[in-house]
Amino acid sequence: MFWTALTFLLSAPPFGYSVTEIGLFGLAGVAGALAARRAGRLHDRGLSLPATGIAWALVLAAFVLGAFAGRSVTLVVVVIVVLDTAVQGVNLLNQSRMFAVSDEARSRLNTAFVTSNFLGGAIGSAAASVLWAAGGWTAVTVAGMVLSGFGLLVWALGRRGPLVVAPRPE
Repeated sequence: MFWTALTFLLSAPPFGYSVTEIGLFGLAGVAGALAARRAGRLHDRGLSLPATGIAWALVLAAFVLGAFAGRSVTLVVVVIVVLDTAVQGVNLLNQSRMFAVSDEARSRLNTAFVTSNFLGGAIGSAAASVLWAAGGWTAVTVAGMVLSGFGLLVWALGRRGPLVVAPRPE
């Protein structure tokens, strides 16, 4: 949802960037890949659940900050870095915990994980177009706040539930 709407934002006034210039903003997302290593270390240290909660809070904070980024390229870049870092962290931490469920089902679990992410991304991209038409960047950031708040709520309610898998002793 964010990346699709970002192209709408950056191609319109006050920015008016070309497709090539907009594409360069994706380079700020490299921070997410670099942060994934740290998220993996947090999981290895048994801090996966608290780190996931922090990452969801950062996703929410990024959308709140994004609401003010409609006229500031610097703020847009900060939002990209925070959002991508947090989302990559959530994905890696969730995937690591998911793999702990069953060694024998890793391939099936990964297929379900990747398929779910793809479907969520496709739905989010379509929703971005509808949200942009309805209320522009504000509608997109509010939807992002609602969805990330929901993610944070699910994390808070589920962090002590039956699906929490304790780390394996080494």
